[in-house]
Amino acid sequence: HFESVGMAHTEADAPMRPDTIFRIYSMTKPITSVAVMMLYEQGQVLLSDSVSKYIPEFTDLRVYDANDPNGVAPERPMTVRDLLTHTSGLIMGWGGSPVAKAYQEADLKSGSLADMVPKLAKILLAHHPGTVWDYSISTDVLAHLVERISAVPFDEYLAREIFEPLGMGDTAFHVPVEKQDRFAASYGWDRDTRAIKVIDDPRTGAFALKPAFLSGAGGLVSTANDYYRFTQMLLNGGELDGVRLLGRKTVEYMTRDHLPRGAG
Repeated sequence: HFESVGMAHTEADAPMRPDTIFRIYSMTKPITSVAVMMLYEQGQVLLSDSVSKYIPEFTDLRVYDANDPNGVAPERPMTVRDLLTHTSGLIMGWGGSPVAKAYQEADLKSGSLADMVPKLAKILLAHHPGTVWDYSISTDVLAHLVERISAVPFDEYLAREIFEPLGMGDTAFHVPVEKQDRFAASYGWDRDTRAIKVIDDPRTGAFALKPAFLSGAGGLVSTANDYYRFTQMLLNGGELDGVRLLGRKTVEYMTRDHLPRGAG
């Protein structure tokens, strides 16, 4: 069942359409993970590999310790699997902990993915890798990992390897001018007027131009039909309409619980 209900942009009197484009935010994460697992199937990366094998800036990471301002050595290196499962020791940077404050001061997303890495490498890990699940910036690091391994910008890699093969023609990191009439406005609550207001306009907002930071954690826009095609590929065990992105066993492996005991 598929129908359109409501307004995509109330002020512009624009109704929702079957091909309305939305910001999909964290629904970007599974797409980034599929990109990594495609490289895994090609033998270009192992999940047990240390992240520093591909991102040397992460070679000398340290872990926060309240008794040592320089931190302590990690119990083991951060692996690609740790990034995929959010057990890397990285965090999102919310809150008032010393590590979170360091994230906020570093302004990690002010440049490109490549610009983020040396900044992040200077910040202490919040946890020893593999020990604690913490919703984090890990998937943005995975996006840069894809760039390092493939030698292709992340947006180009996704377009070539996932979006074009699956026919996801409206999925990208920004909305070009010719499609902005289909882009839904984003609304938020105005405490002063006690009403909702537009906080990201389709034509002048954050997605009107290609961003410098190609966030693998939350940067994509897409349509309901495009994302349906992606999820149907996963439900089919890695294949859709004769196009196979992943093997069935890989998809089964991806959808298992990989958290170590006590890490949740």
